Amino acid sequence: MSLPPSRINPGQRQRLRKFVAVHPGLTHAELMASADRVPMRLLITDGLTEVVHRSLVRKDDDGRFWPA
Repeated sequence: MSLPPSRINPGQRQRLRKFVAVHPGLTHAELMASADRVPMRLLITDGLTEVVHRSLVRKDDDGRFWPA
């Protein structure tokens, strides 16, 4: 299975991975509420699915995101 075209660059993927590591176990909505700036909210919107597909972050059955 190939990955879809990347919407974010490698540095942004690492920033998002680190953000989830600092805020483990939150849902998408909770991560958005935890983001203190618009750029991070945009990064969550654009890149969260990608970091899950790349196994940098995992999503459990309850929709909570965890560092991989």
